[in-house]
Amino acid sequence: MKIQKIYTTLSVLILFNMIYGPLVRATDSGLACPDWPLCNGEFVPTWTFHIFMEVGHRYYSGILGLLIGAALIFVLKNKEHRRNYAIPAVLSLIFLISQVTLGALTVTKLLHPTTVNLHLINAVLLLTTCLTIALQAGEEGKSVFYAKPKAKFLFVLILVFVLFQLFLGGKVSSHYAGLACPDFPKCFGEWMPKMQGTIKLQMEHRLFGYITAMLILGATAYSILSLEDKKVKFYLKTASYLIILQILVGALNVIYQLPKLLTGFHTLNGVFVFTVCYIACFYQFRKPETGSGK
Repeated sequence: MKIQKIYTTLSVLILFNMIYGPLVRATDSGLACPDWPLCNGEFVPTWTFHIFMEVGHRYYSGILGLLIGAALIFVLKNKEHRRNYAIPAVLSLIFLISQVTLGALTVTKLLHPTTVNLHLINAVLLLTTCLTIALQAGEEGKSVFYAKPKAKFLFVLILVFVLFQLFLGGKVSSHYAGLACPDFPKCFGEWMPKMQGTIKLQMEHRLFGYITAMLILGATAYSILSLEDKKVKFYLKTASYLIILQILVGALNVIYQLPKLLTGFHTLNGVFVFTVCYIACFYQFRKPETGSGK
């Protein structure tokens, strides 16, 4: 249906923007324009590669913001859509406004690590609101009920852990700690180096990543053995493949000294992990009454 297509498209566009942003930082283009919303006092500045990366990200984000606003209007104008999707649609506008604000602060605060981290997490929440509408619209017309889901705490815990791991990754990136440990899996030849400075940030990210991976793999095994819904199993299996890929990409980032595209993909794949875990959680909490999807 139309509303599903609209918000699925928006989710994909947001995902694309979430690799564009890390590439701006990876290419050291974050402060190519020292002012905001203009660039060196101009709407269309003199182009260099760094300015192209920064201004291109702003233009793309601006167009995306207009599309999210238009989608909200579309939802609010239709009584049925307003009843079903008003809350996540309005939340998408709130997160959009906060994302624009954080984007401006990222520039004016000279890439302050806290602002950069919040900018990433807020983008994930914006994606989640649009994805929620797309998933809900996909279930429209089906006979559904909100069952008491099995392992409710486990599914919520996975989302919290993956989101926190994204936050830790953002701290590593914003503090330029990606090469604080020049080797992998050890750090300066030690499994547990002295936890201080950027080494502490890098090791926290690594260790919590292992814990998160074990949690996802364990949940996947549990779903195969104990759950019936095929969609939940499929998305948890996908999350398991992605989290293994994430560890591999993280290792390659260290071994090959943070190649720009690989660094951007590492962030994007982390968002993919959260996304598929969220979809698995959605279907676990909201099951077709007729048994479809089993």
